[in-house]
Amino acid sequence: MYLQSIQLENYRRFKFAQTEFPDGVVGIIGNNGAGKSTLMEAIAWALYGNEAARTGKEEIKRLTAKPQEVSRVILDFELQGENYQVVRELRGNSMQADASVLINGKVVARGVTPVNDFIEKTLDMDYRAFITSFYAPQKELNVLSDFPP
Repeated sequence: MYLQSIQLENYRRFKFAQTEFPDGVVGIIGNNGAGKSTLMEAIAWALYGNEAARTGKEEIKRLTAKPQEVSRVILDFELQGENYQVVRELRGNSMQADASVLINGKVVARGVTPVNDFIEKTLDMDYRAFITSFYAPQKELNVLSDFPP
């Protein structure tokens, strides 16, 4: 899996943010409160949904967002030569969750449970496996060596 880009809309502290990921190992640095952990959480949330959130879904949407505004994360990545786009959203006052996966621009999964199942099967890992192998949180660079095979 090669991350290409991520776009956040009304996600936690970000009204709008977009970044592209270069090839290779990526380090994200910044001041406290700059959004480093939020960016990492957004990647996991796009893939695995509310299981990856630090809080309940009602705290994901930016506090000053209007009720009709959507909270959305769009994650683009490449896997085995195919271009994937995962879109995860919370809509309206009820924070109705929705998700979809596109491969090369064609919808292959739609809805929260189908997307969660599709991602887990495609990546061949559940959220816990993903989070412990994808990145090391601050001050936890040894986290991978502490887990059994």
